[in-house]
Amino acid sequence: MTTPSLEPADAAAALYRQQVLDHGRQPRQAGRLEGRARRALASNTLCGDRVAISLRFDSQGRISELRHDSQACLLCLASASLMARHVAGLDAAGVARRHETLRASIQDASATGVDGDLAALAGVAPYPSRHRCVLLPWEALRDALEAPETEPSP
Repeated sequence: MTTPSLEPADAAAALYRQQVLDHGRQPRQAGRLEGRARRALASNTLCGDRVAISLRFDSQGRISELRHDSQACLLCLASASLMARHVAGLDAAGVARRHETLRASIQDASATGVDGDLAALAGVAPYPSRHRCVLLPWEALRDALEAPETEPSP
């Protein structure tokens, strides 16, 4: 008996699903930054997802360190993990462009421009109820970029 081969589109979808599962089960950059950092919290009252972001800038105004403390569904955790990886070294304008590109790809499946493994998150396009799961970490990041530096709360 032979195993059916995957069409290229099916293979890509399977790879993206695996990336989301991997980042959701083992989120990267998880935790909180100690000491002074910019901080923000975003939550989704409909499902209970919560994402806290803490970050620091380098001397050129680019993100040098970022952590997320997330209590959320697998999609939200995966998004936070992938986001943390993709925004390192970006300034606020670069983050805004990446966020807008991701948002557009989620809201319009025919939109292009999401690069690398962030494209895995665009798989929620057909499921409007899951869009906020993917975008919540980005909302917390946007707020953290505008927040003053503070010490962590106990």
